[in-house]
Amino acid sequence: MKSFKFVVSMLGLLLMVSGCEKNLEEEPISFLSESNSFNNAADAVTAINAVYDRAKSIYSMPMISLGDLSGEELTLRPDGSASISEIDQHKYTSANTQFDDFYTSSYVAIDRANRVIENVPVIAMDTKLRDQVVGEAKFLRALFYFNLVRAFGDVPLVVKTSTDVVNVRVSRDPTDKVYQQITQDLLDAEKVLPTTYIVVGEIGRATVGAAKSILATVYLTRRDWTNAAAKAKEVIDSKTYSLVADYRDLFTPEKENGPEHIFSIQYSCVLPKYGSPMAENFAIYFSYPINLTGGSYQVSNYFANSFLKGDYRKDVTVILEKKLANGTVVASRTGPHLDKYWDPLACGSQQARNNFLVTRYADVLLIYAEALNEQNGPGSEAYSAINQVRARARKGNAVSDLLDLKGLTQAQFREAVLQERSWELAGEGHRRWDLLRTGKFLEAAQKEGFTNATEKNLLFPIPIFEIDVNPALRQNPGY
Repeated sequence: MKSFKFVVSMLGLLLMVSGCEKNLEEEPISFLSESNSFNNAADAVTAINAVYDRAKSIYSMPMISLGDLSGEELTLRPDGSASISEIDQHKYTSANTQFDDFYTSSYVAIDRANRVIENVPVIAMDTKLRDQVVGEAKFLRALFYFNLVRAFGDVPLVVKTSTDVVNVRVSRDPTDKVYQQITQDLLDAEKVLPTTYIVVGEIGRATVGAAKSILATVYLTRRDWTNAAAKAKEVIDSKTYSLVADYRDLFTPEKENGPEHIFSIQYSCVLPKYGSPMAENFAIYFSYPINLTGGSYQVSNYFANSFLKGDYRKDVTVILEKKLANGTVVASRTGPHLDKYWDPLACGSQQARNNFLVTRYADVLLIYAEALNEQNGPGSEAYSAINQVRARARKGNAVSDLLDLKGLTQAQFREAVLQERSWELAGEGHRRWDLLRTGKFLEAAQKEGFTNATEKNLLFPIPIFEIDVNPALRQNPGY
C-alpha cells in the first residue's frame, strides 16, 4: 500500500506543478513526466544518490531482523517489539508490518533505480560518468531484487518506471525470471563500474568488485558452483582487497571502508539524520552513550557457546558487560549481546557512525571455498581460502582450537564452511540466506529452541497490505 501511495503522491505532485504552469490547458496526463528532472550530469548524480539513500531503509535493522534474527544466532529480549519478536519466534503472519516495510522500501528503491536506468542514458554528459551511474543503478536494482526473491520467492519483476496509478494489478514473476534479471544487471554493472573511488565523497559507491562479489553470491544461491567459484576468484585475483589484520578493526567506525570492505551502506555523524540504528539496538541496556539506553537485540546462548577456544572473534562479537568511557561497567541482565556495532561517539538516539557491511573480502573467500568444495570436494585452494579466515581469527594464539582445516570429506567441509560463516559474519545480514541455501534452516531453528518453525517459514509471507491493493498477487503457501 505504501508503494502505491508513493506513486500516487508523485503523480499528484507532478500534476500540481503542471497545473501551475499551464493552468488553462486541459491535457490528459497518464504518465509521469520527468523531462525537467534529468537534464545534466548533476541531475544524474542526484538521482543515483537518491537510490543509495533509499537503501538505508533496507540495510539497517530491517535486514538484520529478516536476515539474522530469523536464524539461530540472534534473539530478541522478551520486552522487544511484538512484530519483531514474531520473526524471531517464527510466529508471524502476513499482517506483520516488518514485511510490508521491507517489501515497500525495496520497491520504492527499485523504482528510483528504474528512473535512473531509463532517463540518464539520454542526458548529454560525460559518457564514462553516464555509463557508471547507470551501472550503479543496475547494481542496486539487482541487490534489491536479490533480497526480495530470497525473502518472498516469486515477486513482481518491475523494470520500468511506475506510470499508471489506475492499473495496479501486477502479478508475481517466477523466481528464475527474477534471477535472470538480477544476473544480467550485475553483469552489465561490472563492465562499467570503477575499481575504486579516490574522491572522499564518492567512497562507498558500487565498484566492479562489489558487482562481482554479489554476483558470486547469486551464483552460489543458485547452486551454480562453477560460476560462483570463477566470479569469487576474479575478486581474489584482482588484489584490490585483503583481510585486515585485526578482526575488531572491521567494525570500528574510524576504520570504515578499509581494505576488506567491498561494499557497505554508508552512515555517518556529519548530520545526526545520517546515523545508523544498529549500535543502540544491540547495546546492553544503560550502556548506549546517548541517554544511557540500549536495545533488545541479543545473541543467542547457542551461538555464544558455539565458538572454539582461542577464537578471537568471540571477544569482538559477544559480550556480557560493557565498560564505558568513564570507567563504569554495565552488565547485561538478560544474557549475551553482540558488540560489533558499538560506537562510543554516537551522534543521537538510533544514530551512530556504523556502516552496514553488505559484503567484504572474508565473505568472498568463504564463497570461493564453498563453491570449490561443491564442485570437486575440498582441494588445496578451498582449504587455503577458509584457512586464511581461520588464521586471522586465531590472532596468533598458538593454543587455539581453531586450527587450520585439513583431511575433511566433502560433507564435513560443507559443514565447516557454514559454521565458519556463522562465526565470521554474525549480525551482518547473511545467516537466514546461508541456512536456506544449504537446507539447514529448520534444523537451526530447532537449535535455538523454536520448534514451531515449519516448511512455510522457508519463505516469508507476501504482505497482506500489498495483496489488498494488488489483487493479482497470490500468497505463499501456509499463510
